[in-house]
Amino acid sequence: MGLMETEETNKFTFEAFAAHPFYTDVNHLLVRQALAQLSSRPVDDPVTIVDMACGTGAVTRLVAQEMAQQGRPVHLIGVDPSAEALRRAQKSMESMPIKAEFIQGDADDLPNIVHDVDIAFFCNAIHLVPDKRSAFKQMASILVPGGIFACNSAFYEGTYVEGTERFYHLWTRRAVGWLRKEHPEVRLSREAKAMAMQWLTPAEYIDSLKQTGFDKVETTSQNVLISLDAWRDLGQYWLFIEGALPGVPLAFGASALEKAVYQAGQELGLTEVARTWLQIIAIKA
Repeated sequence: MGLMETEETNKFTFEAFAAHPFYTDVNHLLVRQALAQLSSRPVDDPVTIVDMACGTGAVTRLVAQEMAQQGRPVHLIGVDPSAEALRRAQKSMESMPIKAEFIQGDADDLPNIVHDVDIAFFCNAIHLVPDKRSAFKQMASILVPGGIFACNSAFYEGTYVEGTERFYHLWTRRAVGWLRKEHPEVRLSREAKAMAMQWLTPAEYIDSLKQTGFDKVETTSQNVLISLDAWRDLGQYWLFIEGALPGVPLAFGASALEKAVYQAGQELGLTEVARTWLQIIAIKA
C-alpha cells in the first residue's frame, strides 16, 4: 500500500471517526462472525490472529476482548505502515486482558512478517488498495489451510443508500464554494487524483477472492446511520480530504469539509445519513 506518513498527516487522523459507537458496532459484528468459526476447535488450541492496517487499534481491541471472553490462548498481531498509529495502538492496549504485538509494515510486507495465521482481519481499508487481487493473494499466503480472512468497507459499489447521493454532492460543492471564498488562491488539482479508490461490487469481491485461493466467501451488508458529527470527523482524515478535495492543503480542506457538512445537512434537513457497510468472510481452500 505504501501510504506516505508525514508530520502533517499525523495531525489529520482517522481516530476521531473510529471512536463513534456505530463504527465499533459494525466492526464488532465482523469480529464476532469471524471468531465464531473457531467454535469447532478445542478451547486450549492456541490461535494466531493478525489485524492488518490496524491503525490505532480499534479492531485489535475488539478481537482482544472477544478472545478473552472465549478464554482462548491467542497470539495477536497488529500491522500498520504508520509508526504514530502503532504507538497509539500500543498505548490503547495497556489496560487489555490480552496483549498484542505491533509491527510496522504494509500489505506487501506481510509474508515476511507473519505466517501460519488462523484469522486475518483487514477492516475499512481494502478500498485503498489499488491491486486488490494481489492483496488477497498475500492474505491467502499467510493463512493456514481453512484459515479465515475477514474484511469490510463502506467504499464499494452499493454503499450509497438510495437517495443519499445528493448529500455527498452537496457536501463537496459547498466545501469547494467555501474554499473559493475563504482561500481563492487554492486550486483543486486534476492531477493529484486520490489513490486508486477503485470501487468493486460485492460480486467482484467474491470473484477476486475465489480466484486467489479462497473457496467459501460470504458477504453481508449492514445499514448504518452516520451523524453529521461523524461525517465531520471523517472530513478531518487526510486520506478522505485528499479524495474529496485533491491538491488542497490538508488544513484548508479539513476546515472546508467541516463547515460544508453542516451546511449540506441543514439545506437537506438531515442530522444523519445512512450508508451500507459490506462485510466479507472468506475461508482459505
